[in-house]
Amino acid sequence: MSELGAIDKIARALVADLPAGWREVSAVYRATTSYAELDAAVLLPSGETQLETLPEGLEDHFEELRRAMYQPGKGAWLTAKVTVTSTGHFATDFDYDHEPAWSIPVDPTIYPADLAAFPRDAEHTPDWLK
Repeated sequence: MSELGAIDKIARALVADLPAGWREVSAVYRATTSYAELDAAVLLPSGETQLETLPEGLEDHFEELRRAMYQPGKGAWLTAKVTVTSTGHFATDFDYDHEPAWSIPVDPTIYPADLAAFPRDAEHTPDWLK
Protein backbone atom coordinates (compact mmCIF):
# COMPACT_ATOMS: atom_id res chain seq x y z
CA MET A 1 0.00 0.00 0.00
CA SER A 2 1.18 3.52 -0.72
CA GLU A 3 1.81 6.17 1.92
CA LEU A 4 -1.10 8.28 0.68
CA GLY A 5 -3.39 5.26 0.63
CA ALA A 6 -2.57 4.44 4.24
CA ILE A 7 -2.98 8.08 5.33
CA ASP A 8 -6.36 8.16 3.57
CA LYS A 9 -7.45 5.02 5.45
CA ILE A 10 -6.38 6.61 8.75
CA ALA A 11 -8.21 9.87 7.99
CA ARG A 12 -11.40 8.07 6.93
CA ALA A 13 -11.34 5.89 10.05
CA LEU A 14 -10.83 8.92 12.29
CA VAL A 15 -13.82 10.88 10.95
CA ALA A 16 -16.21 7.95 10.48
CA ASP A 17 -18.22 8.24 13.71
CA LEU A 18 -17.53 11.69 15.14
CA PRO A 19 -20.20 13.71 16.97
CA ALA A 20 -21.93 16.56 15.15
CA GLY A 21 -20.04 19.83 15.08
CA TRP A 22 -16.55 18.40 15.56
CA ARG A 23 -13.76 20.71 14.42
CA GLU A 24 -10.63 18.59 14.41
CA VAL A 25 -9.59 15.05 15.18
CA SER A 26 -6.08 13.74 15.65
CA ALA A 27 -4.37 10.45 16.35
CA VAL A 28 -0.86 9.87 17.66
CA TYR A 29 0.75 6.48 17.14
CA ARG A 30 3.99 5.56 18.91
CA ALA A 31 5.51 2.29 17.74
CA THR A 32 8.30 -0.22 17.62
CA THR A 33 7.99 -3.74 16.23
CA SER A 34 7.10 -5.16 19.64
CA TYR A 35 5.16 -2.40 21.40
CA ALA A 36 2.83 0.39 20.31
CA GLU A 37 0.47 2.98 21.76
CA LEU A 38 -2.34 4.84 20.03
CA ASP A 39 -4.24 7.87 21.29
CA ALA A 40 -6.93 9.94 19.59
CA ALA A 41 -8.70 13.16 20.48
CA VAL A 42 -11.45 15.25 18.92
CA LEU A 43 -11.95 19.00 19.27
CA LEU A 44 -15.63 19.69 19.95
CA PRO A 45 -17.66 22.89 19.29
CA SER A 46 -17.25 23.90 22.94
CA GLY A 47 -13.49 23.98 22.39
CA GLU A 48 -12.95 21.03 24.69
CA THR A 49 -10.84 18.11 23.61
CA GLN A 50 -12.41 14.78 24.37
CA LEU A 51 -10.71 11.42 24.00
CA GLU A 52 -12.61 9.19 21.65
CA THR A 53 -13.02 5.45 21.43
CA LEU A 54 -10.50 4.40 18.84
CA PRO A 55 -11.90 3.35 15.47
CA GLU A 56 -11.52 -0.32 14.64
CA GLY A 57 -8.53 -1.04 12.44
CA LEU A 58 -6.82 2.29 13.11
CA GLU A 59 -3.72 0.68 14.61
CA ASP A 60 -3.45 -1.65 11.60
CA HIS A 61 -3.60 1.36 9.24
CA PHE A 62 -0.78 3.07 11.15
CA GLU A 63 1.29 -0.13 10.98
CA GLU A 64 0.73 -0.25 7.20
CA LEU A 65 1.84 3.37 6.99
CA ARG A 66 4.97 2.72 9.05
CA ARG A 67 5.98 -0.17 6.79
CA ALA A 68 5.21 1.85 3.64
CA MET A 69 7.31 4.79 4.83
CA TYR A 70 10.38 2.77 5.83
CA GLN A 71 13.44 4.07 4.02
CA PRO A 72 16.55 1.87 3.86
CA GLY A 73 19.27 3.57 5.85
CA LYS A 74 16.93 6.15 7.38
CA GLY A 75 14.73 3.64 9.18
CA ALA A 76 11.10 3.89 10.19
CA TRP A 77 9.44 6.65 12.16
CA LEU A 78 8.75 6.02 15.83
CA THR A 79 5.91 8.50 16.31
CA ALA A 80 3.29 9.63 13.81
CA LYS A 81 0.48 12.15 14.14
CA VAL A 82 -2.40 12.54 11.71
CA THR A 83 -4.82 15.45 12.10
CA VAL A 84 -8.01 15.98 10.09
CA THR A 85 -10.20 19.09 10.19
CA SER A 86 -13.93 19.27 9.61
CA THR A 87 -13.19 21.28 6.45
CA GLY A 88 -11.41 18.26 4.98
CA HIS A 89 -7.80 19.35 5.44
CA PHE A 90 -5.29 17.01 6.98
CA ALA A 91 -1.77 17.30 8.36
CA THR A 92 0.84 14.71 9.23
CA ASP A 93 3.98 14.68 11.35
CA PHE A 94 6.49 11.83 11.47
CA ASP A 95 9.30 11.66 14.03
CA TYR A 96 12.23 9.40 13.19
CA ASP A 97 14.69 10.81 15.72
CA HIS A 98 13.18 11.21 19.19
CA GLU A 99 12.26 8.56 21.71
CA PRO A 100 8.47 8.19 21.74
CA ALA A 101 6.60 9.85 24.62
CA TRP A 102 5.32 6.54 25.97
CA SER A 103 2.51 6.64 28.53
CA ILE A 104 4.32 4.02 30.62
CA PRO A 105 7.99 3.12 31.05
CA VAL A 106 9.08 0.66 28.36
CA ASP A 107 11.83 -1.92 28.38
CA PRO A 108 14.74 -0.49 26.35
CA THR A 109 15.27 -3.90 24.73
CA ILE A 110 12.35 -3.09 22.40
CA TYR A 111 14.61 -0.85 20.33
CA PRO A 112 17.22 -3.34 19.03
CA ALA A 113 14.46 -5.51 17.53
CA ASP A 114 13.01 -2.46 15.82
CA LEU A 115 16.43 -1.54 14.41
CA ALA A 116 16.80 -5.10 13.11
CA ALA A 117 13.44 -4.88 11.34
CA PHE A 118 13.98 -1.31 10.08
CA PRO A 119 17.77 -0.85 9.81
CA ARG A 120 19.32 2.60 9.98
CA ASP A 121 22.71 3.90 8.93
CA ALA A 122 24.83 5.33 11.75
CA GLU A 123 24.15 8.87 10.54
CA HIS A 124 20.39 8.31 10.93
CA THR A 125 20.61 6.64 14.35
CA PRO A 126 20.20 9.10 17.23
CA ASP A 127 22.49 8.63 20.23
CA TRP A 128 19.65 7.48 22.50
CA LEU A 129 18.86 4.66 20.03
CA LYS A 130 22.42 3.32 19.74
